[in-house]
Amino acid sequence: MKKLFSTILVLGLLLSGNAYSKIIDLHCKFIEGNITKDVPHPGHEDIKKNTTYISISEHDVEGYNIKLDTTKEKIIEAPNYSADGSTRMFGDDLIFWYASLASGSRLEIKFTLNRYTGRLREYHKNYKWGDTENNYWMDLIYDCSIAKRLF
Repeated sequence: MKKLFSTILVLGLLLSGNAYSKIIDLHCKFIEGNITKDVPHPGHEDIKKNTTYISISEHDVEGYNIKLDTTKEKIIEAPNYSADGSTRMFGDDLIFWYASLASGSRLEIKFTLNRYTGRLREYHKNYKWGDTENNYWMDLIYDCSIAKRLF
């Protein structure tokens, strides 16, 4: 009887790891951002002269909701995140993921979430060497806080 009880106790403790997973819901509000348009190739000597900087107003960008499982180091829900096609990494200071995009796409999207400050940075890079007219980089910053349940 003691062996059966010990076995049940050990199995119960081993399988109860899911009960202690920590799911965090975040709400991220847009703060600021800018677009750098008409970007010549990196290292171009007059890159600042040939580049147009545009500030993005708060009315153009919506916030995000993010859901993380910090115990299993998984992203449950995040902007442009797909469990099948996105690359992700949980670090001590940062959590980042790259958007899953179609093959052959010139667009790269990277998200970086600072675990200490709650700042989310969304960085877009649409780039093709020599195509100055259509190249742009976009940098958006959000403040994230834990979403509170209303009911």
